[in-house]
Amino acid sequence: MQALAVLLALAGAACLYLAAPNQALTRAAPIRPHLSCWLGLGLTLASAWTMSVPEGWPVAIASTLVTMTCCLSIWPFIGTWMQKRRSATRLTVAERNTP
Repeated sequence: MQALAVLLALAGAACLYLAAPNQALTRAAPIRPHLSCWLGLGLTLASAWTMSVPEGWPVAIASTLVTMTCCLSIWPFIGTWMQKRRSATRLTVAERNTP
């Protein structure tokens, strides 16, 4: 149950990150930011409920807060890395097409 709760929190953090207006994955967002925000909130609540089943609510709230904080810190690094890969790919394609 704890692993499922962490995965739900990770997915919730990804949705909340995609809902932000100033993030690096703007073109990669598959859904609208408003819907992504609500989906992220729902996944976060599901994560807290899933953790509360075996551990209780105090532990569930604390672990959800810690997991969301850590996950929200990870997604900007992943977004920046993907943006860097995209620009490197464009550069190599442009270099191949120059005579």
